[in-house]
Amino acid sequence: MKQTLPVLAHFEKSSDEIAKYFALKYGSNYHIIKQLQNQRKQLETPMIEAKRTLRTIEQDSEGTKRSNSKQSERIKATSTCNFSRPGSQFDTFIQSTQHFDLNSGLLLFQNIKQILDCLQNKEDIPNFQLYWESVYMFKWEQYIYCFVRPLTQKIIQESIFLSDIVISFIQCQMKENLLNNNSQEYQQEMIVITKLILENFCYFLKKILTQTKQQNALVIQIQNKIDQILCKNNPCISFIQELKKNNSFIKNIIEKILKNDNPNIQPVIITCRYQLSQIKTLDIQNSRPQLVNAIYLSTSVGQQIEYQSPLKSLFKIPHQQQYVMHLRQSYNNLESVQAPFIQKPFEHSLCIILDLDETMGHYNDKTGKFIGRPGLVELLQGIKEDCEIIVFTAGLQSYADQAIGELQCDEYIDHRLYRHHTTFNGNNFIKDISKVGRPLERTIIVDNTPTNYELQQDNGLLVSTWIDQEEDKELFQLKDLIIKIAKAKTKDVRIALKKYRDYISRHK
Repeated sequence: MKQTLPVLAHFEKSSDEIAKYFALKYGSNYHIIKQLQNQRKQLETPMIEAKRTLRTIEQDSEGTKRSNSKQSERIKATSTCNFSRPGSQFDTFIQSTQHFDLNSGLLLFQNIKQILDCLQNKEDIPNFQLYWESVYMFKWEQYIYCFVRPLTQKIIQESIFLSDIVISFIQCQMKENLLNNNSQEYQQEMIVITKLILENFCYFLKKILTQTKQQNALVIQIQNKIDQILCKNNPCISFIQELKKNNSFIKNIIEKILKNDNPNIQPVIITCRYQLSQIKTLDIQNSRPQLVNAIYLSTSVGQQIEYQSPLKSLFKIPHQQQYVMHLRQSYNNLESVQAPFIQKPFEHSLCIILDLDETMGHYNDKTGKFIGRPGLVELLQGIKEDCEIIVFTAGLQSYADQAIGELQCDEYIDHRLYRHHTTFNGNNFIKDISKVGRPLERTIIVDNTPTNYELQQDNGLLVSTWIDQEEDKELFQLKDLIIKIAKAKTKDVRIALKKYRDYISRHK
């Protein structure tokens, strides 16, 4: 057998020919032939595998070169994103859309709809302050990058800029009562562009809701409102095509309207013209302060005498500066209170600190009364047995006492804290609950503004801002959560709140 190996090593023919060769030479010694064949396979296998691997590498290299130029732009646009179908022809969404703020989206929708209704029915001036608050609360520009395609992002961003420009211009005209002085055709054009803005926002909401795949009462309510606005929506036209078409109409109309100079609102006209000309390079962080400043200059009494050029103060917000100065002055006039604010011993399982405005209720300008949030009485009754209840507001004592009296819930409240119990940080009144006199490991503060409890964020339980939404169920859910924490007798509520926030972030 050893003598056959050199012959086998130099034999370059197929395995069948090898079998025939050794069958003729060795006759019946078939087992020797089989053994030699196995040795041949052992020698050939590494070479075959190496050639196969080399061919695979060469094919992959050629394919990479061909697709490199096509993929480069897409890779740049999506290098920081994780999405499911990178090659899809549809708009692909990032999973972060599960954190979509439904309440703020509905509030912004209602405020835009209110402006449109006032224009159509020629009613009183709508509350534009509520509109801008809802804009800053919802921040729909933060959802732009849920869309992977750069073109989609660009068109949505353009819709946001146009919405800000149009509403700013309409606000100044309505504040100065200029719409009634123009022709009916002019008024109709203002109604059309406002309706197109509302449609754009509805298209955006509809697309986001489709991707979040949430199904609850609030989602159904928003979808019904959207369907009422988009009743003529053509299902064959894509979401982005509708936005692009509406954007084009809005730009054409607003450019035409802005050509008519009006000295009473000259600052906002100049600012809107400037932003329209630079709409492709604008930044939300700069464009909105510009418009806010222009609105202030256009609607302030006596400001026209001092006014020279809006471009000198585009990046300043005078009314905010005056507001902060007013807050600082009002705080300095208050008598300071020494900590701890509450001297009475703590005898309950939990201490619940509740914010007043937009958390427990809301002051209605039309009725002149403070209206309680749905579920407020049920919340106070449910937690009273295990919890000490404190109302802590940044409002003045006279206002807060009157509001609590109108809520008719005084019997459930153990203590009240007011503006003179807060800490002014230069911009806001901060609620430092370490000064209340209750152990932090047993204290929960419930507020709709996280900056109010920024010194003790682990103790905070954030709720949505409530303004007259009858279908709101948040206080009912809050009651169940607080009772569960109280009954569990957790040593440190901050640990329980952290687990709750983690659960909400995963399942929202």
